[in-house]
Amino acid sequence: MRVVWRGTISFGLVTIPVRLYVATESKNIPSHQIHVSDGGRVQYKRVCSIDGAEVPYEEIGRGYESATGEIVMLSDVDLAMLPAKTSRSIEVISFLPIQAVDPIYLDRSYYVEPEPQGAKAYRLLRDALHKQGRVAVAKVTLRDREIVAALRVHGDVLILATMLWPDEVREPRFPFLADDDEWSTPSQELAMAEALIASLSDEELDPGRYRDVHRETLNALIDAKATGRTVTQDARPASASPDLLSALRASIEAAKQRRSTGNGGFRRAAASTGAAKKKQRKPAQTARGADAPKKRG
Repeated sequence: MRVVWRGTISFGLVTIPVRLYVATESKNIPSHQIHVSDGGRVQYKRVCSIDGAEVPYEEIGRGYESATGEIVMLSDVDLAMLPAKTSRSIEVISFLPIQAVDPIYLDRSYYVEPEPQGAKAYRLLRDALHKQGRVAVAKVTLRDREIVAALRVHGDVLILATMLWPDEVREPRFPFLADDDEWSTPSQELAMAEALIASLSDEELDPGRYRDVHRETLNALIDAKATGRTVTQDARPASASPDLLSALRASIEAAKQRRSTGNGGFRRAAASTGAAKKKQRKPAQTARGADAPKKRG
């Protein structure tokens, strides 16, 4: 992994020198537009919408759309008037219970690694956050912009998750919500739904139990086409949709059967996955879940 930021975590009088690394990556298979008749790649040119001429990079400026829809060009002199944000500090401003941070506000995640001289203080903050079940809300400057972020524990490390501003989260406005005050869920259906949730409930998430079937199928399709093999599509007859109550009953019975036989049962799968992981881990790490570190005393 490549270091994308260096600075410090500061809370109270404690300062921890750290490095940030991008924690996630996309595994989507890229596609390109091609000319169907000969397979050539379709290229795009930077063309001015007024005179139709191709524009070289050195003649490209930066324009912003105003509230009235006009494009306003800002020069480097104009942009220099923006508040200068050169801080290299992740400044903790508060600590919140984990459940107080709605995941919808979380944007991009970064692994936080301490510099050698900051490892002791880093472990102290990590263990204290885990024991208290809290996240640290902090201000940080990334890409010349001050943003709010959440520091949370993930396994043995801290993760810095950048957060969206409140006005960047859209408000849900759907017609069915207007009827919620008059709607009453039938008690039998609610009880069945609760029973189904209970039958499929687990204590922790193990992402390793799931597969990206779309990507696997797409890769197989690409390989088949590249080697000239014939690709066939399974014919799947459409099934009739049962009524809600019948669907809930059938779902509960199917969940019970999976649990009893172990075929596709979440808990059995979790147990076998956990057992396999324990054989590969050091003794001190065997009690961890996917997103929760070991209990620290």
